Amino acid sequence: MKTVVLGAGALGSIIAGHLARSGEDVTLVARGDRAEHLRNNGITITGLAEFNVQCPIVTDPSQISGANVLIVAVKTHQMDSAISGLSHVDFSCVTSVQNGVRANDQLSKVFGATNTVGGSAAFSGEMPASGDVRFTVNSGFEVGEFAGAPTARVQELSAMLRNSGVNSEAVGNILTLQWSKFVMWAGATPLGILSRLETYKFASDAGCALIWARVMREVAAIAKEKGIPLEDTGPFPVKIVVNGSEQEAVSALQELGAKFEATAPKHRMSALQDLERGQHLEIDDTLGHAVDEARQLGIPAPTLEMCYSLCKGINRYL
Repeated sequence: MKTVVLGAGALGSIIAGHLARSGEDVTLVARGDRAEHLRNNGITITGLAEFNVQCPIVTDPSQISGANVLIVAVKTHQMDSAISGLSHVDFSCVTSVQNGVRANDQLSKVFGATNTVGGSAAFSGEMPASGDVRFTVNSGFEVGEFAGAPTARVQELSAMLRNSGVNSEAVGNILTLQWSKFVMWAGATPLGILSRLETYKFASDAGCALIWARVMREVAAIAKEKGIPLEDTGPFPVKIVVNGSEQEAVSALQELGAKFEATAPKHRMSALQDLERGQHLEIDDTLGHAVDEARQLGIPAPTLEMCYSLCKGINRYL
Protein backbone atom coordinates (compact mmCIF):
# COMPACT_ATOMS: atom_id res chain seq x y z
CA MET A 1 0.00 0.00 0.00
CA LYS A 2 1.04 3.57 -0.63
CA THR A 3 0.50 5.51 2.59
CA VAL A 4 0.40 9.23 3.31
CA VAL A 5 0.85 10.48 6.87
CA LEU A 6 -0.48 14.00 7.30
CA GLY A 7 1.28 15.80 10.14
CA ALA A 8 4.86 15.46 11.37
CA GLY A 9 4.45 15.93 15.10
CA ALA A 10 5.20 13.16 17.56
CA LEU A 11 2.56 10.63 16.46
CA GLY A 12 2.88 11.33 12.74
CA SER A 13 6.66 10.96 12.97
CA ILE A 14 6.37 7.71 14.93
CA ILE A 15 4.03 6.20 12.35
CA ALA A 16 5.91 7.43 9.28
CA GLY A 17 9.27 6.50 10.78
CA HIS A 18 8.23 2.96 11.61
CA LEU A 19 6.62 2.42 8.21
CA ALA A 20 9.67 3.78 6.41
CA ARG A 21 12.01 1.62 8.48
CA SER A 22 9.99 -1.50 7.61
CA GLY A 23 10.20 -0.74 3.89
CA GLU A 24 6.65 0.50 3.31
CA ASP A 25 5.87 3.11 0.65
CA VAL A 26 5.11 6.09 2.89
CA THR A 27 5.17 9.86 2.41
CA LEU A 28 5.06 12.33 5.29
CA VAL A 29 3.39 15.71 4.84
CA ALA A 30 5.19 18.30 6.96
CA ARG A 31 5.49 22.08 7.12
CA GLY A 32 8.08 24.80 7.54
CA ASP A 33 11.09 24.23 9.77
CA ARG A 34 9.89 20.73 10.68
CA ALA A 35 9.92 19.67 7.03
CA GLU A 36 13.41 21.10 6.52
CA HIS A 37 14.68 19.36 9.66
CA LEU A 38 13.32 15.99 8.54
CA ARG A 39 14.74 16.34 5.04
CA ASN A 40 18.17 17.17 6.42
CA ASN A 41 18.26 14.75 9.34
CA GLY A 42 15.66 12.05 8.71
CA ILE A 43 13.21 10.85 11.36
CA THR A 44 14.88 10.01 14.65
CA ILE A 45 12.94 7.91 17.16
CA THR A 46 14.13 7.26 20.72
CA GLY A 47 12.60 5.63 23.77
CA LEU A 48 10.67 2.43 23.06
CA ALA A 49 12.48 2.22 19.71
CA GLU A 50 15.85 3.62 18.71
CA PHE A 51 16.48 4.40 15.04
CA ASN A 52 16.96 7.05 12.38
CA VAL A 53 15.40 6.66 8.94
CA GLN A 54 14.92 8.72 5.81
CA CYS A 55 11.36 9.26 4.62
CA PRO A 56 10.03 11.21 1.62
CA ILE A 57 8.84 14.61 2.85
CA VAL A 58 6.24 16.71 1.03
CA THR A 59 5.26 20.26 1.94
CA ASP A 60 2.75 20.83 -0.87
CA PRO A 61 -0.12 18.30 -0.66
CA SER A 62 -1.06 19.00 -4.29
CA GLN A 63 2.05 16.99 -5.28
CA ILE A 64 0.49 13.80 -3.88
CA SER A 65 -1.54 11.46 -6.07
CA GLY A 66 -2.33 7.79 -6.38
CA ALA A 67 -2.12 6.88 -2.69
CA ASN A 68 -4.18 4.21 -0.94
CA VAL A 69 -4.11 5.13 2.73
CA LEU A 70 -4.24 8.44 4.57
CA ILE A 71 -3.43 8.64 8.29
CA VAL A 72 -4.17 12.08 9.73
CA ALA A 73 -1.98 13.19 12.64
CA VAL A 74 -2.47 16.97 12.78
CA LYS A 75 -3.94 18.81 15.75
CA THR A 76 -7.72 19.07 15.85
CA HIS A 77 -7.76 22.83 15.22
CA GLN A 78 -5.70 22.26 12.04
CA MET A 79 -7.94 19.49 10.74
CA ASP A 80 -10.24 21.19 8.22
CA SER A 81 -7.55 23.22 6.45
CA ALA A 82 -5.09 20.31 6.45
CA ILE A 83 -7.36 17.68 4.90
CA SER A 84 -8.80 20.09 2.33
CA GLY A 85 -5.36 20.13 0.69
CA LEU A 86 -5.65 16.39 0.00
CA SER A 87 -9.27 16.32 -1.16
CA HIS A 88 -8.11 15.62 -4.73
CA VAL A 89 -6.60 12.24 -3.79
CA ASP A 90 -8.78 9.13 -4.19
CA PHE A 91 -7.83 7.37 -0.95
CA SER A 92 -9.54 4.05 -0.34
CA CYS A 93 -8.85 4.11 3.41
CA VAL A 94 -8.70 7.25 5.55
CA THR A 95 -8.31 7.35 9.32
CA SER A 96 -6.98 9.52 12.13
CA VAL A 97 -4.97 9.33 15.35
CA GLN A 98 -6.42 12.57 16.68
CA ASN A 99 -7.84 13.16 20.11
CA GLY A 100 -11.58 13.66 20.37
CA VAL A 101 -14.44 12.18 18.37
CA ARG A 102 -15.05 14.73 15.60
CA ALA A 103 -12.59 13.35 13.06
CA ASN A 104 -14.94 10.66 11.76
CA ASP A 105 -17.44 13.23 10.46
CA GLN A 106 -14.76 15.63 9.23
CA LEU A 107 -13.00 12.93 7.20
CA SER A 108 -16.27 11.58 5.82
CA LYS A 109 -17.30 15.00 4.53
CA VAL A 110 -14.07 15.40 2.54
CA PHE A 111 -13.21 11.84 1.48
CA GLY A 112 -16.59 10.09 1.66
CA ALA A 113 -18.10 7.91 4.36
CA THR A 114 -17.30 4.69 2.50
CA ASN A 115 -13.58 5.57 2.44
CA THR A 116 -13.38 6.53 6.12
CA VAL A 117 -12.53 4.09 8.89
CA GLY A 118 -12.31 4.74 12.60
CA GLY A 119 -9.04 4.94 14.47
CA SER A 120 -8.22 4.98 18.16
CA ALA A 121 -4.64 5.73 19.14
CA ALA A 122 -3.39 4.48 22.50
CA PHE A 123 0.25 5.21 21.75
CA SER A 124 2.11 8.42 22.47
CA GLY A 125 5.35 10.32 22.20
CA GLU A 126 7.05 13.64 22.78
CA MET A 127 9.03 15.88 20.48
CA PRO A 128 11.65 17.99 22.30
CA ALA A 129 13.43 20.98 20.79
CA SER A 130 16.03 18.71 19.17
CA GLY A 131 13.43 17.50 16.68
CA ASP A 132 13.89 13.87 17.69
CA VAL A 133 10.77 12.03 18.88
CA ARG A 134 10.66 10.10 22.12
CA PHE A 135 8.30 7.11 21.78
CA THR A 136 6.81 6.71 25.28
CA VAL A 137 3.75 4.44 25.09
CA ASN A 138 2.90 1.72 22.55
CA SER A 139 -0.44 0.42 23.82
CA GLY A 140 -2.06 0.23 20.41
CA PHE A 141 -3.57 1.87 17.34
CA GLU A 142 -6.94 0.19 16.73
CA VAL A 143 -8.73 0.60 13.40
CA GLY A 144 -12.16 -0.56 12.34
CA GLU A 145 -15.25 -0.05 10.25
CA PHE A 146 -18.05 1.85 11.93
CA ALA A 147 -20.34 -1.15 11.65
CA GLY A 148 -19.69 -4.86 11.35
CA ALA A 149 -16.64 -7.08 11.57
CA PRO A 150 -13.18 -5.98 10.43
CA THR A 151 -12.91 -5.89 6.65
CA ALA A 152 -9.92 -6.78 4.52
CA ARG A 153 -8.82 -3.16 4.29
CA VAL A 154 -8.68 -2.57 8.04
CA GLN A 155 -6.99 -5.93 8.58
CA GLU A 156 -4.37 -5.00 5.99
CA LEU A 157 -3.85 -1.55 7.54
CA SER A 158 -3.55 -3.02 11.02
CA ALA A 159 -1.09 -5.68 9.87
CA MET A 160 1.06 -3.05 8.15
CA LEU A 161 1.24 -0.97 11.34
CA ARG A 162 1.84 -3.97 13.57
CA ASN A 163 4.58 -5.36 11.36
CA SER A 164 6.31 -1.98 11.42
CA GLY A 165 6.45 -1.92 15.22
CA VAL A 166 3.36 0.15 16.09
CA ASN A 167 1.01 -2.14 18.01
CA SER A 168 -2.31 -2.35 16.17
CA GLU A 169 -5.48 -4.40 15.96
CA ALA A 170 -8.41 -4.52 13.55
CA VAL A 171 -11.57 -4.30 15.66
CA GLY A 172 -15.34 -4.45 15.29
CA ASN A 173 -16.17 -1.92 18.03
CA ILE A 174 -14.26 1.17 17.00
CA LEU A 175 -16.85 3.69 18.27
CA THR A 176 -16.66 2.12 21.72
CA LEU A 177 -12.88 2.38 21.68
CA GLN A 178 -12.92 5.97 20.42
CA TRP A 179 -15.37 7.12 23.06
CA SER A 180 -13.70 5.10 25.82
CA LYS A 181 -10.41 6.79 25.01
CA PHE A 182 -12.08 10.21 24.76
CA VAL A 183 -13.76 9.81 28.14
CA MET A 184 -10.38 9.15 29.75
CA TRP A 185 -8.56 11.83 27.70
CA ALA A 186 -11.16 14.51 28.43
CA GLY A 187 -10.51 14.15 32.14
CA ALA A 188 -6.74 13.90 31.96
CA THR A 189 -6.07 16.73 29.53
CA PRO A 190 -7.26 19.68 31.65
CA LEU A 191 -5.40 18.24 34.64
CA GLY A 192 -2.22 18.06 32.59
CA ILE A 193 -2.67 21.66 31.44
CA LEU A 194 -3.64 23.09 34.82
CA SER A 195 -1.21 21.14 37.00
CA ARG A 196 1.68 21.05 34.49
CA LEU A 197 2.66 17.71 36.00
CA GLU A 198 3.68 14.38 34.50
CA THR A 199 0.67 12.10 34.11
CA TYR A 200 1.55 9.77 36.97
CA LYS A 201 1.81 12.67 39.41
CA PHE A 202 -1.68 14.08 38.95
CA ALA A 203 -3.16 10.59 38.65
CA SER A 204 -1.62 9.64 41.98
CA ASP A 205 -3.04 12.67 43.80
CA ALA A 206 -6.46 12.01 45.35
CA GLY A 207 -7.80 15.51 44.66
CA CYS A 208 -6.72 15.54 41.02
CA ALA A 209 -8.00 12.00 40.55
CA LEU A 210 -11.42 13.08 41.84
CA ILE A 211 -11.65 15.88 39.26
CA TRP A 212 -10.51 13.44 36.57
CA ALA A 213 -13.19 10.95 37.59
CA ARG A 214 -15.98 13.55 37.61
CA VAL A 215 -15.13 14.78 34.11
CA MET A 216 -15.02 11.17 32.90
CA ARG A 217 -18.47 10.49 34.32
CA GLU A 218 -19.94 13.55 32.64
CA VAL A 219 -18.48 12.69 29.22
CA ALA A 220 -19.51 9.06 29.69
CA ALA A 221 -23.10 10.24 30.09
CA ILE A 222 -22.91 11.68 26.56
CA ALA A 223 -21.76 8.34 25.16
CA LYS A 224 -24.54 6.55 27.05
CA GLU A 225 -27.15 8.90 25.61
CA LYS A 226 -25.79 8.13 22.14
CA GLY A 227 -26.04 4.41 22.79
CA ILE A 228 -22.28 3.83 22.70
CA PRO A 229 -21.04 1.35 25.32
CA LEU A 230 -17.72 1.99 27.02
CA GLU A 231 -14.99 -0.41 28.04
CA ASP A 232 -11.53 -0.40 29.54
CA THR A 233 -8.93 0.56 26.96
CA GLY A 234 -5.27 -0.33 27.35
CA PRO A 235 -4.26 0.36 30.95
CA PHE A 236 -7.15 2.76 31.53
CA PRO A 237 -9.87 1.63 33.99
CA VAL A 238 -12.79 3.30 32.24
CA LYS A 239 -15.63 1.07 33.46
CA ILE A 240 -14.90 1.24 37.17
CA VAL A 241 -14.35 4.99 37.03
CA VAL A 242 -17.67 5.72 35.30
CA ASN A 243 -19.75 2.99 36.98
CA GLY A 244 -18.30 2.59 40.48
CA SER A 245 -18.43 4.86 43.50
CA GLU A 246 -16.33 8.03 43.54
CA GLN A 247 -13.93 6.42 46.01
CA GLU A 248 -13.55 3.38 43.75
CA ALA A 249 -12.94 5.72 40.82
CA VAL A 250 -10.27 7.67 42.68
CA SER A 251 -8.55 4.47 43.82
CA ALA A 252 -8.54 3.09 40.27
CA LEU A 253 -6.99 6.27 38.89
CA GLN A 254 -4.37 6.32 41.63
CA GLU A 255 -3.49 2.73 40.75
CA LEU A 256 -3.17 3.87 37.15
CA GLY A 257 -0.81 6.59 38.34
CA ALA A 258 1.36 3.96 40.00
CA LYS A 259 1.48 1.99 36.74
CA PHE A 260 2.53 5.09 34.81
CA GLU A 261 5.19 5.87 37.39
CA ALA A 262 6.60 2.37 36.94
CA THR A 263 6.34 2.10 33.16
CA ALA A 264 6.18 5.63 31.69
CA PRO A 265 7.23 8.16 34.36
CA LYS A 266 8.04 10.84 31.79
CA HIS A 267 4.65 10.63 30.07
CA ARG A 268 2.92 14.00 29.80
CA MET A 269 -0.35 14.85 28.11
CA SER A 270 0.15 16.18 24.58
CA ALA A 271 -1.70 19.37 25.51
CA LEU A 272 0.84 20.05 28.26
CA GLN A 273 3.62 19.63 25.71
CA ASP A 274 1.86 22.14 23.44
CA LEU A 275 1.43 24.55 26.34
CA GLU A 276 5.12 24.46 27.22
CA ARG A 277 5.98 25.17 23.58
CA GLY A 278 3.57 28.10 23.52
CA GLN A 279 1.40 26.39 20.91
CA HIS A 280 -2.37 26.64 20.53
CA LEU A 281 -4.18 23.98 22.58
CA GLU A 282 -6.57 21.54 20.90
CA ILE A 283 -9.41 22.00 23.35
CA ASP A 284 -12.22 23.62 21.33
CA ASP A 285 -12.85 20.62 19.06
CA THR A 286 -12.40 18.20 21.95
CA LEU A 287 -13.45 19.51 25.37
CA GLY A 288 -15.52 22.27 23.77
CA HIS A 289 -17.22 19.74 21.51
CA ALA A 290 -18.12 17.63 24.55
CA VAL A 291 -19.55 20.71 26.31
CA ASP A 292 -21.71 21.46 23.27
CA GLU A 293 -22.88 17.85 23.04
CA ALA A 294 -23.81 17.79 26.73
CA ARG A 295 -25.83 21.00 26.40
CA GLN A 296 -27.66 19.76 23.32
CA LEU A 297 -28.55 16.51 25.07
CA GLY A 298 -29.52 18.21 28.32
CA ILE A 299 -26.78 16.45 30.30
CA PRO A 300 -25.35 18.33 33.31
CA ALA A 301 -21.56 18.65 32.99
CA PRO A 302 -20.39 21.26 35.54
CA THR A 303 -16.89 19.87 36.08
CA LEU A 304 -16.26 19.52 32.35
CA GLU A 305 -17.51 23.06 31.73
CA MET A 306 -15.30 24.46 34.49
CA CYS A 307 -12.21 22.67 33.16
CA TYR A 308 -12.93 23.77 29.59
CA SER A 309 -13.41 27.39 30.66
CA LEU A 310 -10.11 27.41 32.56
CA CYS A 311 -8.22 25.84 29.66
CA LYS A 312 -9.86 28.18 27.18
CA GLY A 313 -8.68 31.13 29.27
CA ILE A 314 -5.10 29.83 29.12
CA ASN A 315 -5.44 29.15 25.41
CA ARG A 316 -6.44 32.73 24.69
CA TYR A 317 -2.99 33.98 25.61
CA LEU A 318 -0.92 31.44 23.67
